[in-house]
Amino acid sequence: MTRWRIRISLSDDAHSRARLHEVLAGQRVTAIELTPRAGTQSVLSGDVVLELARDDELGDMLSALHMISPQVFVSRATGDRSESLGVPVAALAPAD
Repeated sequence: MTRWRIRISLSDDAHSRARLHEVLAGQRVTAIELTPRAGTQSVLSGDVVLELARDDELGDMLSALHMISPQVFVSRATGDRSESLGVPVAALAPAD
């Protein structure tokens, strides 16, 4: 499986977080980190590291992420498989 690092910027609101959670549901996400963008209080920026079984799945993933954010950047992830960005994937789960 190929590991990808995807950088995304999105609104810091419950709806955007829920949409991101929906897009990533069912994917093999190994790490995620979202932090407030410097100079703004309403925008998050961060990285998602995930594994895709087939490279052709990347286009669908990017299309779905572009529905949330106009800024989506992708590169192959480097480092070992235990690479962590510090925030558990469960942090995106919608609050009850």
